[in-house]
Amino acid sequence: MQLAGRPFVVAVTTDLANQRSSPCGALRWSRSKHQPPPIHNKIGGNFGERKILPKRKAKQGRKWRVRSDDGPDFAERIFGGLFGKKALDDREPFGLKRLDADECPELYPATTTEFADPVEGDSEEIALFRPLLAKTQLQKEPLRLAFDADIHGWDPNVFHQLVDTFGASVVLGKTEGGALIGGYNPSGWIGIGESRDSIAAFLFTWPDGDSSKQAIKLPKVGGDSLAVIDKPAFGIQFGAEGLTIALERGQEKRVKSRLGSYYAKLPDGGRTLFSEKDDPKFCQLKSLKVFVAQGSGDEWQLDGIVWKTKRVE
Repeated sequence: MQLAGRPFVVAVTTDLANQRSSPCGALRWSRSKHQPPPIHNKIGGNFGERKILPKRKAKQGRKWRVRSDDGPDFAERIFGGLFGKKALDDREPFGLKRLDADECPELYPATTTEFADPVEGDSEEIALFRPLLAKTQLQKEPLRLAFDADIHGWDPNVFHQLVDTFGASVVLGKTEGGALIGGYNPSGWIGIGESRDSIAAFLFTWPDGDSSKQAIKLPKVGGDSLAVIDKPAFGIQFGAEGLTIALERGQEKRVKSRLGSYYAKLPDGGRTLFSEKDDPKFCQLKSLKVFVAQGSGDEWQLDGIVWKTKRVE
């Protein structure tokens, strides 16, 4: 190759390390021996000089200081710095009541170490998942069966008619492979076409169907967004892909699950709620039920561009 009257050799390499070390990929220029000094380009570079870029050093991971559970969090440290330790120790400084995990548990991710006690009147199915409701608004609430696909039909419109506006809900299903799967929706369904955000949402599964064992509880990850996608004329969807039971015509019993992006993976790294007998991508349900708290629901009304609710007596 000729460049400004001087012969050059172009060397092309497929070495991956060289590709990573140069912003220009694997293209290398080298000047033939016994040639005059290289010319300079207008921005000061040498056309003919071979330049070996040093390999980038791997970035050292940041060292994070882990806060003790008993120590103040970020907001408390800022508050204490502004108003002093005395105000920090006061449970109601300046008449403001402080929120904590006991009084507002659903401001925090679902617990995997605490379990709810039985509630009088629980059916066999409710008693099955009742322990998972620790630190939720349904922990001590009597529950009722709101939707049973085998009785009411595998229809998304019927599903919304029976569960919308009744608040926090628990989904329980069984796959053809024998897995017992479900999820907790803290915000419930209202069917007006929006996502229901909550860090307290979770999925659960007994992959082998053995409910005598403790269920695997999988909290929401990646923040509170898209905990549940609530679409009218569509079935159940936790996250973009955590658990989807669309109830679509012709595929009413089809269920899909992929963990990791919106809900935690299984302890062994598994990325589906299903059993080993089920197809990991999607499988068929044998049953599907939704439970809500006993009592009346809320009535949603559009006031201008804002949806408002009121309790139905």
